[in-house]
Amino acid sequence: MKKKLQSLGIALALALVASGIGIATFYSQNPQLSRLADYIAHITVLAHADRIGLKNPGYGSPNNNLAMITLDDYSLSGHTSAGLGTWPFRRGVYGTLLDRLAKAGAKTVAFDIDFLDPSPSARQDALFGKAIAKVPTVLAYALNTTTTGQIGIEPVIPVLAKNTAAMGFSSSDSVGSYTSGQFPKIRTSGSGFFSDETFYSLAAAAAQTYLGHTIDFAKTPRLHGRILLLPPHYASTQAVSGRVGSEQSTAPTFIGGGQMSLADALTVPISQLRLFAKGRLVYVGATAQALGDFVITARGKMPGVYVNARLTDQMLRGIYIKTLPTWIDLALMVLLPTLLALFLMSARFAIALAVSAATILAYAWIDMAIFVTHLVWFDFIHVVVAMILAVTFVAAFRTILEGSQRRVVTNLFGMHVSPAVVAEILESEDPSGALSLKGKRVKSTIFYSDIRGFTAMSETMSPEDIYHQLNEYFEEMVKIIFKYGGYVDKFIGDCVMAVFSAPYQTPDDAKNAVLAAIEQQQRIAELAAKWAAQGRKVFTVGMGINTGEVVMGNLGSSSRMNYTVIGDNVNTAARLYNVAKGGQIIISETTYNEVRELVEVSELDPVTVKGKVEPLRIFDVVVPQREAPPEATTA
Repeated sequence: MKKKLQSLGIALALALVASGIGIATFYSQNPQLSRLADYIAHITVLAHADRIGLKNPGYGSPNNNLAMITLDDYSLSGHTSAGLGTWPFRRGVYGTLLDRLAKAGAKTVAFDIDFLDPSPSARQDALFGKAIAKVPTVLAYALNTTTTGQIGIEPVIPVLAKNTAAMGFSSSDSVGSYTSGQFPKIRTSGSGFFSDETFYSLAAAAAQTYLGHTIDFAKTPRLHGRILLLPPHYASTQAVSGRVGSEQSTAPTFIGGGQMSLADALTVPISQLRLFAKGRLVYVGATAQALGDFVITARGKMPGVYVNARLTDQMLRGIYIKTLPTWIDLALMVLLPTLLALFLMSARFAIALAVSAATILAYAWIDMAIFVTHLVWFDFIHVVVAMILAVTFVAAFRTILEGSQRRVVTNLFGMHVSPAVVAEILESEDPSGALSLKGKRVKSTIFYSDIRGFTAMSETMSPEDIYHQLNEYFEEMVKIIFKYGGYVDKFIGDCVMAVFSAPYQTPDDAKNAVLAAIEQQQRIAELAAKWAAQGRKVFTVGMGINTGEVVMGNLGSSSRMNYTVIGDNVNTAARLYNVAKGGQIIISETTYNEVRELVEVSELDPVTVKGKVEPLRIFDVVVPQREAPPEATTA
């Protein structure tokens, strides 16, 4: 029990180390980038939810309140009918666009285009500024951080700014940019430039202008102040245009009102434009490769206008990724690895590994399923890493520990019992503990065999011949002992001592011992016939068997021990094999009582055993078809 508790304590310590690594990586990154990889993993699974059997509830479904006009490659090719000219377009072009959108009934227009410097023509700026007043218009500016750490602003030129419904920053130098999302607003400090002011993002300014009221972002799920972006899905849609046979254009699926080229928006009939824009928030932005207005998201690079429009879409529909209190994620990083470690240390190794792997996969699937279906974000990477590390650490520790225990078992039993018995011991959860190496009282059957006349025979043989013949004899005898589940305790010269059965006892131990002895005598007769034919010495063997209580366990010193049996019944068995003549199997009364229906015996005269008051009844087992060796060569 103490050893088991120690192992569990080590497993707990290893689990805490694994949890510590998970927590350290959780906190090791810049706070603005914390969990970025985890966010990307969740977004990636969301994009391919159907591949793992999860149904995406449609976060990219069309929002009919949104439409988009793009500065695409078609517009940049210079269409005289649209009056666009070459890039950069005259600002009067945007004024014309606003005039047409106002007539088409657009509710709000948001430009994801910077107008930070006056154009070469003041008249063009004036035309654009005048048109801004005709429809609620949101313009973009840029934020940056000054060398003193204060917020700096690159504002929209006054002639345009004065008539806007709202303005918002479309870019800032905050860490992470759009990869994980964007701040809906930034509040400056009480000192320096633009002190104690609130700046809304372009997405937030557009959403609030369209709704006609401010959004309480304090109640909006965010991570480190950011609204987490749900990158848009794409679909091939027919562009709304007046061109016959218009090509298919790629557009985000959430733009319910459709996507139209700027060139088309300036030329299609107002009636057709009204179908596109009426009552909608119309975003205007660049998608042409040449303009380079692209940002990195969790799903790769995409036009910045798509990202701003998507964030507006999330605000309009209240679709947000919900994060959990940090303590819940930290608790998972500690609790799950700990449970796996303790289970892996307690259960059968192969089963525990399989269950641990299944648990890790189950957590990953459940984590992602909750995110896909409810947009609730449980930490994935750090928790899974902590679990994998805990399983790896404990599995390595247990492998080393059990390897040591296996060596103990192999050293003690590898050459004494059959491989099947060794395998059975090694399959135990605690191999060395399964042996009960401390002495214990058990009922066993003790077997002794001894070659008759071996000393005299060896005087006429060379040492090499003696060793060769003895090894051949022992090889055959041990095979038979193993066959019947016996344990070879020791070899004493030409004597074999075996125990039926160690380390485990069975009801058939006495029967197995007698059957093994019979088969050994038969095999000895076969060997004798072979040796005689080869002109070699032959011999007979006397055997003694006794059944009774003994003390079984490790015996010896701290530097060298032997697993054996001791006690009065061991001495009795030794007395019996000394009584037995060559070819005889002498068994005690206690053994006879357990095999009387199995073998034929003849009772011999009782013998006196040292330490016993009454003579001991003994029986000679009849060996079927016993063949005596030729008398001329019998030792």
